[in-house]
Amino acid sequence: MKTLATFSAPIEAHLLVSRLEGNGIPAFLRDEHMVTLDWLASNALGGVKVDVNDEDYDRALELIAAGPTPAAEES
Repeated sequence: MKTLATFSAPIEAHLLVSRLEGNGIPAFLRDEHMVTLDWLASNALGGVKVDVNDEDYDRALELIAAGPTPAAEES
């Protein structure tokens, strides 16, 4: 497991996890519950961490570097 990114707010971490999993990359959150219980602990814990498997790390970095995906166009 490698830490891909850290966030001070759990919702931001969930957005990244959703994007990764939507592209077939399993992702896991660490310290989410501690930060949710006491948001002041976020700095002490190093934030909410998004972890991916070692073999998915490079692909996940490429996905992040590609930037946000465009929203679906409305008909």
